[in-house]
Amino acid sequence: MATERIYETLRNRIIAGQYEPGTQLKEEPLSREFGLSRTPVRASLKRLVDDGLAVVEANRGVFIAGWTRWDVEEMFSLRELLEPHAAMLAAQRATPGDLQELHRINKDMAQAIALGGENVQLGVQAANKAFHHQLLETARSQRLKSMLLTLIDMPVITRSFFLYGTADFNRSLQQHLDITYAVEIGDGELARQAMATHIRMAYRRFMAHRSENTPAQ
Repeated sequence: MATERIYETLRNRIIAGQYEPGTQLKEEPLSREFGLSRTPVRASLKRLVDDGLAVVEANRGVFIAGWTRWDVEEMFSLRELLEPHAAMLAAQRATPGDLQELHRINKDMAQAIALGGENVQLGVQAANKAFHHQLLETARSQRLKSMLLTLIDMPVITRSFFLYGTADFNRSLQQHLDITYAVEIGDGELARQAMATHIRMAYRRFMAHRSENTPAQ
């Protein structure tokens, strides 16, 4: 479907940081790029706005969303409400294949941290995204997945790894290992608590680093 293709392409570009906050998304150039009419482009832009990835400014158009402190707090609050439930479901529904994949992703993250270097953030970022996506797959709730995917992939979060150091990466990895252990032994309540702690600590860590890297006004 044309609308879906345009939406997915633009969404991936936003998440990857190809557009800076405040960049205008114009229907006509996008229509030419995709070789389609403006109708599917307009529908795709509306979906991006509905997802919180873009905003409409009256009489101006559609722009890539910026992030205020309130936006960040709301996003983490929603994750803190929903993702622990996903972890609990994962503990109840995980197959041997699911567990194998979680362990593989954790090894990838550990390897990226151990290798270090200039690409460590990219490696950790990719493994973190894979872990949270796999946990959603393991939960086997399409409704929960559709609500959480956009929150997990928000640019403000995916880019946050470039603010972190080795100690932050190791702390996040250990929390992933704790969640995986709870899923592996089938303890839904432990998985729920471990994920709630992980999200809360990620929020605290993010806000601390954000404050350190925000110039004084």
